Amino acid sequence: MKYSFKLSVLTLALAGLMAAPALAANPHIVGSPSATVSGNTLTVSASVAGLGNTTESADFSLVGEVNVSSRCYTRSGNTPQAANKQETITVNTTETFPVRNGRANPTFSVTPLSTLQCPPGQRVVIESITYDLDLVYEGETLYTFTS
Repeated sequence: MKYSFKLSVLTLALAGLMAAPALAANPHIVGSPSATVSGNTLTVSASVAGLGNTTESADFSLVGEVNVSSRCYTRSGNTPQAANKQETITVNTTETFPVRNGRANPTFSVTPLSTLQCPPGQRVVIESITYDLDLVYEGETLYTFTS
């Protein structure tokens, strides 16, 4: 009887230890995610912790829309007699990022933001940009980038 009881306790303890890594995974954002526009590129990044220590990589997705208003400018900064170009970019991309000590740092770039082609002597200027992009891990939205 004592042997059976000890075996039961040992089995339960072993099962609890095996389940601990799965229960420890609780993905969440750490710090402040960022979104920056530089030139014709939008870059979003975040630090995600709580991925557990049993995985070497994790797949993250960026899903949503970017709305861009751009226009041609002359070298002297004037705008020719042309309307702004309005564009909507649908984003749906997945990338794999390394995990170290249960943490990953996914970074996505959306480029080009504008496909406007200017005549020689002019350059494209993005006049406004709005976005609504979800950072997704295993079907769960961890963070929404908005402007």
